[in-house]
Amino acid sequence: MKKKKILVTGLIILAIAMSFGLPKTKYRPLGTLKKICIPFDSDLWKSKDISYLLNLNDKRYNFVGDAFARLYSNKNGQSLLFLVLDAGNFHNPKVCFRGSGYEVKELNDTEFKIGNRSLKAPTIFAKKGSDAAVIVYWLCIDKKKATWGQQKMIEFWSSFMNRQKSAFMVRLEMPSEEKNIPNSLKLAKNFLEDLSKGLSVEESGYLFGE
Repeated sequence: MKKKKILVTGLIILAIAMSFGLPKTKYRPLGTLKKICIPFDSDLWKSKDISYLLNLNDKRYNFVGDAFARLYSNKNGQSLLFLVLDAGNFHNPKVCFRGSGYEVKELNDTEFKIGNRSLKAPTIFAKKGSDAAVIVYWLCIDKKKATWGQQKMIEFWSSFMNRQKSAFMVRLEMPSEEKNIPNSLKLAKNFLEDLSKGLSVEESGYLFGE
């Protein structure tokens, strides 16, 4: 029995090493993001596509299959970045910003009302010199909101079982001084409330969960 336990443990360790230790091939998405008709403009918002700035051919981004990135501005001159990544293994924005030299302050989760359901999302304030922003982000895998720990387990078993999935990281980024954090979060809530009105129930599920 002891030998069997050692064997099973060894096989699990080997599977983890093969899944995460070997060089990654380019992640191939299901194409779900292209089927979601995210509104580019509305009565309150106008947008500009900046997805071309994301060089997805760079091997460092092999984990990203597709991306939606647009700058939205309202009539009051307020703006935000709305980013959706279709990827196979996500990098936590909190870690990425710190790695890029930003001072990161963790804030309370932000709660959004999306139709008849609510969504709680991790929120941070990142600052480097004069560059500062409030960032709200979350993961949605197969129409279910996931934590970072859950995402790692889902990625492991999907890789192990050779199973494809729809996996999105959704991020809102609002340029802001620290004293204006409440106003930036209010802007994000207004934006998502307006954006969700232009999505079908199925499309909304992929981005915000069912």
